[in-house]
Amino acid sequence: MTPVTFDGCFGWLHRPADAQPETGVVLCNPFGYEALCTYRGWRDLADRLAARGIAVLRFDYPGTGDSSANEDDPQRLRAWLDSIKAAALWLRAETAVTRLSLCGLRLGATLAALAAEEMGGVDDLALLMPVSSGKGYIRELELQHQSWLSAQHALGLGLDAETSHTVGAHGFRLYPDTLETLAKVDLERTMQCPARRVLLQDLNESARLKRMAARYQTLDAQTELQFFGEYGKFLVNPSYSETPQQAFASVLEWLAAGALTERETAVDMLAGATTARIDFAHGHETPVVFEGGSYAGVFCQPLHALEGAPAVLFVNTGGVHRIGDGRFTVLMARYLAARGIASLRMDLSGLGDSVRRDAALSLDQVYAQFAVADARAGVDWLMAAGHPKTVMFGVCTGAYVSLYTARAHPAVVGCAAVNLPFFTWDSARTRPGARHVAASVVYRRAMRNPRKWLRLLTGQANGRMIAIELARRLGARISARAGTALEWLLGQRTPGGVVRGLMRDLERKGVQTSLLYGSLDEGLDALEIHFGPRGNRLSTLKNIDVTLIGKVDHALFSRTARNMVMAQFEQFLRERVLNPRHSPAVPERSLRVAHAQRR
Repeated sequence: MTPVTFDGCFGWLHRPADAQPETGVVLCNPFGYEALCTYRGWRDLADRLAARGIAVLRFDYPGTGDSSANEDDPQRLRAWLDSIKAAALWLRAETAVTRLSLCGLRLGATLAALAAEEMGGVDDLALLMPVSSGKGYIRELELQHQSWLSAQHALGLGLDAETSHTVGAHGFRLYPDTLETLAKVDLERTMQCPARRVLLQDLNESARLKRMAARYQTLDAQTELQFFGEYGKFLVNPSYSETPQQAFASVLEWLAAGALTERETAVDMLAGATTARIDFAHGHETPVVFEGGSYAGVFCQPLHALEGAPAVLFVNTGGVHRIGDGRFTVLMARYLAARGIASLRMDLSGLGDSVRRDAALSLDQVYAQFAVADARAGVDWLMAAGHPKTVMFGVCTGAYVSLYTARAHPAVVGCAAVNLPFFTWDSARTRPGARHVAASVVYRRAMRNPRKWLRLLTGQANGRMIAIELARRLGARISARAGTALEWLLGQRTPGGVVRGLMRDLERKGVQTSLLYGSLDEGLDALEIHFGPRGNRLSTLKNIDVTLIGKVDHALFSRTARNMVMAQFEQFLRERVLNPRHSPAVPERSLRVAHAQRR
């Protein structure tokens, strides 16, 4: 597979071994968080199609993923439809395929159907879990957001309202003109045949699906209904999403994909053309493939570089590919470019588009065994590209990788770790089924709230889970304190000693390090266990500080949270890395509390 760009869109071409494939497929992404959840599985489908002799193009719509533009630009729905048509034209021109197919998932299926109607000449249209009603989808997004917002309020976290007259969930939003257009979409009433053949996959043969099938049949399309039974394992948190093997096998069979032309696991990643790039107001981005085709990334270069500024390396959060939750790292990279700072956002091995070290490796094993070595390869690439100094940036698990990479690589001079959940790898928190549990400060607040006690006594709250979690945290505190004593008395390397050693190493190395937390983040428990309330025992260190930021959720799903972290990181770069002589005195810098209401 090869990274490509066209009309401001970023994508990947999966070219089969056959030099002249007959069929080409354009894959149309779902919207927002669902695109993050299904990213790896979508790539797997593209690989399987290419291994059977079909040319495949998967890409990001304008204002999404690594493509140009922003989600709040006007007429996004129109831009997305036009980009699908542009992708089809590009694929035909690049590969000379004679048969064209579109395959979309969720809102991507809806967009594929609408684009096929407009462009004509589509042979096959595969609609997986299609959104038939725009109004229904808008309501679904509203419910998702309200459910997430209620969970944050239950933890005591007050968040600023999102932009008025917008709808969205988990960091992605649709804006008024796009909502107005989307609300008019109803595939059950389509008036034009979109393709010669149409495949519909859904959870069951619902009345809605049957009406869509009947409508397409009246328009002379050969229509087939299939069951998508693995939906519940596919459209989940990106860390746990599993490729729907049976559903995709049905798609392959329906497309009449041929026998394997090569082993499905043998997928080579090749560098893109030197002309491949995405332009934006303050610079441009180029897709990069490095370490012999092991890693994929996007290099963001400013139009006017700031002399002497280090580059920034962004690493993955959990199972999310390089764009980050809410497209945060793309927004941050272009924000920094406007200030003259270059950056690389890369995928660690086995995540996003980087190559799997071993298909059997779990996410835990990737992070525990290989993530730091992967990130070091990213720093090496930046050095080879002419950036001798690097600043690490990561959120949640990315914060963990950033800290350890900052200690390990001599070229790293700074590190910003956002909402670090733990200082030593704790795989129990990242396994499927693991539940988010609030920080102890939330529990202490709850103990003073009669309503919380009422919920507990009436069985509305899971008292057993809360008791187990509090006991675990108490045990961790006792163990950390006992470990400190043993280390002092016997010189043993205890788990707590490893954490303190990490901070001492960063201090001795002179890495400017900032630990950034939402004011109620669960990671504050680990900070308190090892370094006291709000990390006050770190105040003796010159190069390390802790900053608490109000109204910041853990994954930075809220727009306010993203903007505040971006501003905080820019301040960190300016005061601590670019102009360290003018940074505040150590006592002030060791703990800075920034509340959104003060800004």
